Amino acid sequence: MSASEKSSQRKRAVIYCRVSTDKQEVDSESLEYQEDKCRRYAELHDIDVVIVLHEAKSGYIHYSLREKLTLARQLIRDRMADMIIVWDLRRFSRNFVHSAMIFEEIESNGGEIVSVSESIDNSLTGKLVRSILAWSAESEREKIVEYANRHWQTRLAQNLPMATGRAPYGWYWEDKEKTRYAINKEEAIVRFSIFNMFVEQDMSIRSIAHKLTEDGILPPAKSRGANVRSTAWQPSTVHSILVGPENVGVLTICKTKKVIAPNGKEARQPNANIKTIPGGIPAIIPVELYELAQYKLKHNRVDKSRVHLKPEDFLLKSHIFCKTCGYRMGGRYRIYDGVPCGYYQCNKDWNKYDACPDMPQIKADKVNQLVWEDCCRVFEAIKLIRETIRANIERDVQNFLENTQGKQQLVQLTQEIAIAEQELAKHPEGSYYYKLISQDIQAKQAQLRKYEEESKHAEVRVQMLDIYQQNVLSFLDFLSTMKGRYHKASFKEKRNALDVLGVTVQVSPAVHASPVVTHVETDREWLSLVEVAELTGINPKILSYRAGKGEFATCKRDESRRCTYVHRDELNRFLSSLTLHPRRYRDDIQPRVEINYSPIFTGVQSCLIYTSVPIRALIAG
Repeated sequence: MSASEKSSQRKRAVIYCRVSTDKQEVDSESLEYQEDKCRRYAELHDIDVVIVLHEAKSGYIHYSLREKLTLARQLIRDRMADMIIVWDLRRFSRNFVHSAMIFEEIESNGGEIVSVSESIDNSLTGKLVRSILAWSAESEREKIVEYANRHWQTRLAQNLPMATGRAPYGWYWEDKEKTRYAINKEEAIVRFSIFNMFVEQDMSIRSIAHKLTEDGILPPAKSRGANVRSTAWQPSTVHSILVGPENVGVLTICKTKKVIAPNGKEARQPNANIKTIPGGIPAIIPVELYELAQYKLKHNRVDKSRVHLKPEDFLLKSHIFCKTCGYRMGGRYRIYDGVPCGYYQCNKDWNKYDACPDMPQIKADKVNQLVWEDCCRVFEAIKLIRETIRANIERDVQNFLENTQGKQQLVQLTQEIAIAEQELAKHPEGSYYYKLISQDIQAKQAQLRKYEEESKHAEVRVQMLDIYQQNVLSFLDFLSTMKGRYHKASFKEKRNALDVLGVTVQVSPAVHASPVVTHVETDREWLSLVEVAELTGINPKILSYRAGKGEFATCKRDESRRCTYVHRDELNRFLSSLTLHPRRYRDDIQPRVEINYSPIFTGVQSCLIYTSVPIRALIAG
């Protein structure tokens, strides 16, 4: 027999190595050991290794969530490998049912399973032994979990720390069993200085983070040797240090617990067994200083020195949107001569690489007045509004009644399933009537799940119905009481009216005007800004402002040290790309605004075509 024929008869194998944690994978001991033993087995039995797969995931999660095992199974199904070699059968799974399914899939596709450490053949006896070992793997895992739970429960009953991680910043474990903490003097000084800067020096949380970074103090994770790149303090880290009850000696244990997410990765979720232990950790911060810090954190937003948003200045909050990108526009202030002036601006400005291209702004007082005046015209059709709202309420009540009927159907269907299950128990399994009733139960159960899903959504609508009707009734009272005096309505009444009418406002970007003169022809090489203003018709204050921003270069000259000069070529370059924002364009907001109402008020709005307001009042839908 030739060498090519011998090589064609050699079996092809996939070596699969698995450990439970990423830490084991980094250490590379267990994985290397498994691979080495599997390779030796393949060489001894003249088996070609197609690929070696390493994986660091728990063996108890569903096997379909382990990518490397899925690849190995796919190679068997595609006839690209003849067997899977593992160090022991626990590498496949620690779930008995999952192991059985994996074995069945591999063997049904003509593949073999080889366990190097257990030497089990594919006979009936070997399959029995393999099943026993799979059951033993699951049983072993349950014992490990039971022991770990008993260990943590004992520590919890004794009010001891769980000791599952490193000590908080400012402390260290005093003993090997991790039963008590001791103060780390260097870290405790940093923690105390944070409180001192926040309370005594009145520094903001962000400025404290910058100060610690500039002083070369490593953040907690970096100082403890964690694998993090940044050496900068984050404001969130400073905030977590300020709010921690461990500062005053109160230890909190069992905050979260580790779970396996559906994607097979570890995740954290709140623990129902959370417990606080007064005096469980040495205090670093005096109670008075800690309470002052908590008070300041609670009132920090209110007590800031910046100008605060007044709700009355931003009537259209959550009702006004950017026409360009569709994002909401938020209320902000700009100071003119010491007086804050409110304006709306597109909120899509947090990422300079994905910001709104136009970033429209509009004066809040003007657009508030414009939209409310348009709403007042809608109020004049009070009879039609009453009829529209009454019809809408009747429709909601009808939906509520339909929901009540749906609940009755839900109860009736549940009773029918219970009766069918009782009837099913009277017939032997596998008989004709047993199969017929089983199919009927499955169909009813599918219908029941559908009804339950619809019932959940209906319950939410019913809960919102009362709130909606209260708003509508107060709006109708407002129409009756304030008839003819809508401009004197309070801020709360205006907001309620906007909600009931379903008002949405879209704002387009402002019009940019081009300068009248875009090129200056003169024999003089240098011109003062006053002379440029005379030649171009642009306000000299605007020219001075644009020069200060660096849009064109200026200088001082010997003929007049009081004037600022610009070169003729530099001026023409600047004029060719200049766009102006004249006051008349900025203040004329009507062409930029579109007002939309809820579709139920389409009939109301259609009767207002006579309005003289030069804006487009469009109807949503």
